[in-house]
Amino acid sequence: MLAFRPSQWRNPATWYLLLGFSLLGFSLWMPWLAASRTARIEVRAEQLAHWLLEASQLAPPPTSEADIESLEARFLMLATCRGTFTRDIERVEPPPPGAIACFRNKHYLVQLTESPPASTERFAEDRLPALEVTAWPLSSVGPGHCAFFYPENAERAYTRNLRSEYAGLDRRPAPGRSHRRPGATSRRFDTYTSDDDERWIYF
Repeated sequence: MLAFRPSQWRNPATWYLLLGFSLLGFSLWMPWLAASRTARIEVRAEQLAHWLLEASQLAPPPTSEADIESLEARFLMLATCRGTFTRDIERVEPPPPGAIACFRNKHYLVQLTESPPASTERFAEDRLPALEVTAWPLSSVGPGHCAFFYPENAERAYTRNLRSEYAGLDRRPAPGRSHRRPGATSRRFDTYTSDDDERWIYF
């Protein structure tokens, strides 16, 4: 007669091992999940900054509420046509001081402002001012960390936002302050220091 062999699933040690391996796998998977989410959110913010600057170049700078609404329509159309998610974007009213228009989604703010000319730049009276777009995190504890800078009169750049800690409307990039600081030198040609002492990286 065969001896009775109890099922291994009735052994508590089996369940403890399964639980331990499950927690180990979850702990290894979480950093990857958080990193991929951060990358996805920051790439989307960079795309929104790009589309807002492109939309602003299709017409003269807005001077009325109707112009702002037209800009918003062009912005959303461009972003949607290029495959960027726009269903959670809303306009910030009133815009922050110095901003022509400002938009936000779940994690980022994006603003369009005039870009003040450098002190060494000659500026004709009949010339339209250059525009710039900056995108920065809505919260300092959110999944997005980098800030993005798209100017008409310079190369695009981003910062890891370690010094200025741009976040929300209270700590936003001021117009013109993200440009290279006059007289700033660096051994590297892909980075520069801005007027607000932030380190920006060309991309």
